[in-house]
Amino acid sequence: NNTHNMKSMILALLVAMLSFNGYAQVKTEKEMKPEIKKMEELIQEYLGMVKTYPEKPAYYLQVNKTGCRLLVRVNDIPVGYHFVKNDGQSMLYPINDLLLGSGKHTVSIQVYPRTGETEVTKDAGVNIKVVHYKEKLVGTPETLVELDTPTDIGMKKIPLYTDSISFNATLPFNHKKILAEATDLQTIPDLEEKVLAHYNRVRQMMIDGNCYEYRKMRLASTWVLTEMNYLGKEALEKTYIDSNYLFRFFCNPIDWIAEPIQNYEMVVCGNGKLVYLRRRLELDNVLRVRFYDTEEEKRLSPEKRTVTASKFILLYMPKGSDELVELY
Repeated sequence: NNTHNMKSMILALLVAMLSFNGYAQVKTEKEMKPEIKKMEELIQEYLGMVKTYPEKPAYYLQVNKTGCRLLVRVNDIPVGYHFVKNDGQSMLYPINDLLLGSGKHTVSIQVYPRTGETEVTKDAGVNIKVVHYKEKLVGTPETLVELDTPTDIGMKKIPLYTDSISFNATLPFNHKKILAEATDLQTIPDLEEKVLAHYNRVRQMMIDGNCYEYRKMRLASTWVLTEMNYLGKEALEKTYIDSNYLFRFFCNPIDWIAEPIQNYEMVVCGNGKLVYLRRRLELDNVLRVRFYDTEEEKRLSPEKRTVTASKFILLYMPKGSDELVELY
């Protein structure tokens, strides 16, 4: 019996070590059923908080870039996708939830050299159109304004090129006071410590597969995103009750591992009201997981997991609170 105890102790230690290392356990279908039910209840909670609008005007950025790396902000709020591959990238990106309400808005760009280059070269080209649909993704959109990098950008011999463009938007909602009343983060002495603690907490939730707990934590601060994007029950179900590789919800990735948060820098943005961490060299997300989709992939690439998934979050400190919470 003693050896049996010893065995279970070693096993318990192994399991503890595995979860500590950022590796993961897999949930069975039976375990998923109550999880799905809880997600459905959460969706109902979201829907109970949001207003619906008869008109659904929608604004997007059509981003095209080549020969450089690009970061884009709207009203100094980074869009949730970083265009930091060295090759060409193109995307239609929804920005309603960055506008927060009607009025004048500004899109700004930061153009970085490709990896391994010290300055922005003549190959760099960025074109951004602000696109407006009178009714979300219905009919033909109109281009409101357009931003182009100059053709002689390579002559400038600069490590970073910036530019911006403004436009007016008319929206049925107004949530501007969320950031207007938020704490100025430049006044928080131990900000980086607080930010890192939050990121590590989210990383641990990913390791523990606590997708529901994570969604629940975000509910209070992110229901406004649902409203500004006019998301109904179906759209929310598509997001919430679908495979999520970051939390291994509804999927079984092979040899899943969460990368440690390191070699990062802290970025305060949103005119001092928002903060996030990014990888210092790559300029992208610090919350990253790696895995294989198939056993075949693993066989062909035993040294390096073939798939990476990552997550972008932006934190703020609501009025009257000393806690950082996720707004995006």
